[in-house]
Amino acid sequence: MSSKDKFLIRPPAVAGQFYPGGKLEAKKQLEALLAKAGFPDANWPRIIVVPHAAWAYSGQVAALAFGLLRNSDVNKVILLGTAHQALTTKIVIDDHDFWRTSLGEVPVEKALSASLVDREIIVFDRQVHRNDHVLEVELPFLQTVLDSFSLVPILIGQVEESALSALAQKLALALINNPRALLIVSSDLSHYPNQDTARRVDALTLASIASGVKEKFDQALLDLESRYPIVETFACGADAIRVGLLIANQIGLEKAKILGQADSGLVSGQNDQVVGYGSLAFWLRKAVDSRLSVFGLEEKNILLSWARKVLTEYLFSGKLLGDLAPGPAFKKKRAVFITLRKAGKLRGCLGGFENDKPVWRAIAETIIAAATRDPRFPPVSRGELGKITIEISILSSLKRVNSIKEIELGKHGVYLRQGDLTGTFLPQVASEDNWTRESFLGEICTQKMGLDQNCYLRPGTEIFVYRVVSFKEMKSSLQE
Repeated sequence: MSSKDKFLIRPPAVAGQFYPGGKLEAKKQLEALLAKAGFPDANWPRIIVVPHAAWAYSGQVAALAFGLLRNSDVNKVILLGTAHQALTTKIVIDDHDFWRTSLGEVPVEKALSASLVDREIIVFDRQVHRNDHVLEVELPFLQTVLDSFSLVPILIGQVEESALSALAQKLALALINNPRALLIVSSDLSHYPNQDTARRVDALTLASIASGVKEKFDQALLDLESRYPIVETFACGADAIRVGLLIANQIGLEKAKILGQADSGLVSGQNDQVVGYGSLAFWLRKAVDSRLSVFGLEEKNILLSWARKVLTEYLFSGKLLGDLAPGPAFKKKRAVFITLRKAGKLRGCLGGFENDKPVWRAIAETIIAAATRDPRFPPVSRGELGKITIEISILSSLKRVNSIKEIELGKHGVYLRQGDLTGTFLPQVASEDNWTRESFLGEICTQKMGLDQNCYLRPGTEIFVYRVVSFKEMKSSLQE
């Protein structure tokens, strides 16, 4: 009797159909697919998006993403897709002990799986997974490129947007707390347009995903549905993609890369009705200060709503709201900056490095300061309120550096101090203006400190760096 006989094993549902049922044949086919995938970057991605058709059709595109995982130290894999075979109004996690493919068994990560379940929307259910292929076809790739790992299999049913946000928040925390964990999003692209149309629409869909912005992906799908009403779908795993984009936004997207695009017509020769495939990889920012990861998506939205409420009340009554913080997370003391923009242009930005006030109160005081006391701008008026967008930045502690080479553009904010004069720019400023380290520091000297552009080179000038978690309203509360 095998030692695994006492365990619950999810048997393969599509071995011999979507991929070879024999071990030797499967290994041979995988080796051929991965041989064309090139070699991984020095840093492996934390999220990949891959297709899930039969290997003969989409395997080569999928291999481009899985090849990036060779030589990685991944030990936990979250497999995320949308349910294709069973109807459900839940987000469903499989709770077998092992999943089996033609290459053997993979253990299910029970502790992480249990931490995701809320017993209302996110539940355990083996039946939904029983005959579905969208996760299983990815597993043999992982068994080939990874040494040893455990699995969290998740299928999304027909759920509300709030459920996707809740799942994204839980998975983002899981990736932060497990630096060797990987998220795989399983999705094909367009279904049944002709080949020329598939190539056009799939390129647009991939570009919207690579933006890293869920709203751009949603808008791209709406635009494509309007222009090509006869196409059945433009991304069959759209909700899984949405969750991946929410996670990338919450943790911080370092870069995204489209790896490949193809369609079934390239294999079948039937070009009148094809299915599109694409693969992408996302590299996320590394968490360096656990103080910055305390706020999830829901908390960030609460803080943005609070900031707008405070600003609105102040502009109309002149009073500072004194509402109590709605939970313990908002009582944590944090350093805060607030950035206001109007039609995409800066309209005010102030803050401080002191973390001596609860973030709830710090945001209330800082947004009024940014709106009314930034010396570069006149105070924000009531008439502008609907055109203002709010961005909140939560700051880490300052770290002194001895060389400007230690500054990572786009990641580090910089704080200069020369005697009683100080100045800073948040990290996103360098990214928005494509500055070099020298120009970044030079602009702080001139714009913020009123000194010459090389003040940072003077003896006695201290250079500090810090990290931020920034989150913003996607649009103002009123239409322009």
